[in-house]
Amino acid sequence: MLFNSAVFGLFIAVLIPLYMLIRTSRWRKVLLLVASYVFYAHWDYRYVSLLALSTVVDYAAGSRLSAAPGRRSRLFWLLASLVTNLGILAVFKYGNFLVASFEPLWSAARITPPHFPDNIPVGISFYTFQTMSYTIDIYRGRTKHCGSVLDFALYVSFFAQLVAGPIVRSTDFLPQVKTMPSLRADNIASGVQLFLLGLFKKVVIADNVGLYVSNIFSSPQEYGAVTLWCGAYGFALQIFCDFSGYSDMAIGIGRAFGITIPANFNAPYLARSITEFWRRWHMSLSSWLRDYLYIPLGGNRSGRMKTYRNLMLTMLLGGLWHGASWTFVAWGGFHGALLSLERFFKKATGVEAQKGFHPGGIIRAVITFHLVCISWVMFRVDGFDQLYLYLKRMFFAWTWDGRGELRGLAWALVLLLLVLGQHAIRGEGRGASMWDRLSAPAQGFALAVLVLLVSLFHVSEVAFIYFQF
Repeated sequence: MLFNSAVFGLFIAVLIPLYMLIRTSRWRKVLLLVASYVFYAHWDYRYVSLLALSTVVDYAAGSRLSAAPGRRSRLFWLLASLVTNLGILAVFKYGNFLVASFEPLWSAARITPPHFPDNIPVGISFYTFQTMSYTIDIYRGRTKHCGSVLDFALYVSFFAQLVAGPIVRSTDFLPQVKTMPSLRADNIASGVQLFLLGLFKKVVIADNVGLYVSNIFSSPQEYGAVTLWCGAYGFALQIFCDFSGYSDMAIGIGRAFGITIPANFNAPYLARSITEFWRRWHMSLSSWLRDYLYIPLGGNRSGRMKTYRNLMLTMLLGGLWHGASWTFVAWGGFHGALLSLERFFKKATGVEAQKGFHPGGIIRAVITFHLVCISWVMFRVDGFDQLYLYLKRMFFAWTWDGRGELRGLAWALVLLLLVLGQHAIRGEGRGASMWDRLSAPAQGFALAVLVLLVSLFHVSEVAFIYFQF
């Protein structure tokens, strides 16, 4: 069920009146839980069992962890949670990828390799990481078992951010749903505004730019460097508006029901380093990888070389989290290498990045943005052959055919202005934005314009990019 679909509009139109009729907190939670399972079953009802299995296993593991008398017993229940969750993820997301990667061995041994389900359960990476963080935090003593299977089941399955995040920590979500409040007019109004802004990003910008980007990436051999750079800029804009648009809609839905979901973006393309980029892009995943992978590996506590190793391992696994393909691993490795290089030169020179707008910061932001665009090419292509062709022509196929190149440069300028415009209009996590400074009548007029633009430029019910992860 897509947020940008008529079916979802009907889903919300039924859910909100039902929620308003219920007077008790417990039954409001029951309604949201049932609605979340209906929402997920609309994708593929067969995979609802996996969602339920993760819920039952991690609730039981959390309960046993809280009651376990010794370290060995606690470790057993933590491993039971991790093995179950990672095992499900491995089978359904990485099974066929691993089989294909070792195909020469199967052939040499004359063994018929196993075949795993072709369809990846939507959102499996997101809710798996979410439930794992719960048991890990209990094991570390950072939180306690919630004691309510209803609250925990709603935490795992809440439909607003179930299939593409943000990844919410139990310490943030569970205290909010102990007592589910009645709907408030100001929460609904604020949530609807944010939802419409996200819908505009997705439908008007991401989906339409995506048509242009797809034509370029499908046949890079037909284009010169200027057009290929436009393709990279276009995909940078598409994936930002697609994913941050989804996050805005998810946060808006949560806000309407009185649930605060943390921000996931903070003007990432204004970052002045790759390190800063990852503090601004998909912040819920970045902080998850930092807290549950990078720091447990040793972080930066064991010397320079081990720090570089930890950065690389974290980003390689972060790349693999995004998809079962070696190009995603290469994308993660590219970012890991850049993070390591930044740390090396920061240590070598002792220079800290200056804050504020100044020539040096602008130059660093431009360089960082173009490095990120190169990495997006790695993220977007279908394989290494296409990656090699795209990058080769992107850097070396410089030609000039007059009108065609001018059109390409004009597209590049439009795309870059749209990127900056999105950051200015919706200042994710930066306090008051241009939108927040508008008066109520101006916001009402702007929302009416957004609705009109959505209806005029609606391409089709295009799935969100991160649904495949």
